[in-house]
Amino acid sequence: MSVLKFIQKLLKIKRFRVTGFSFKNRDRELWLNVKPYKNGRCCPYCNKPGKIIHTAEKPRVWLDVPVCGIRVFLVYHPREIICRRHGRVQEIIPWASAYCRVTYRFEYLLLIYCSIMTQKAAAKLLRLSTSTLSDLLHRTITRFRKGHTIRGLTHIGIDEISYCKGRKYATIVYDLKHSTQIMQFPFLNGMC
Repeated sequence: MSVLKFIQKLLKIKRFRVTGFSFKNRDRELWLNVKPYKNGRCCPYCNKPGKIIHTAEKPRVWLDVPVCGIRVFLVYHPREIICRRHGRVQEIIPWASAYCRVTYRFEYLLLIYCSIMTQKAAAKLLRLSTSTLSDLLHRTITRFRKGHTIRGLTHIGIDEISYCKGRKYATIVYDLKHSTQIMQFPFLNGMC
């Protein structure tokens, strides 16, 4: 097994392949040169392949999940493509969202850490400043909540029910103006 395949298996990388690596900053940082698999050069809006017209001269760098106390960075030269429908766009980066400097895996770890500990403790574990962590956290939460907006809500109803002989509770929130029927819950049918 080659060293690149070993790194790929160690980091559980599936959406891209490692083409090279180097250690920097007194062996505290692992810099991986990466490339997307065959799904590269796809439009981020319609996910259709396009013709490559330009490759960036300066590479972009993304921070990934630290491994054994070593910070991991992904390095890639993104390409611009011509999409038939959307024109000139940058290809999909499968490991990170657009204009973000951290990977999806790092964002997920950040959300998990911040849900179980303080931001200061999470920043210490992830080796970030607290202001950087706070900024990343707010950007990630905003992006995830973008698709969950509620429009036209004017009247709200909140009810709490107990089940399993009063040992478990469920809170139900519903729209009073547009709701005509109460939802039947499967756990209310004697499934305690």
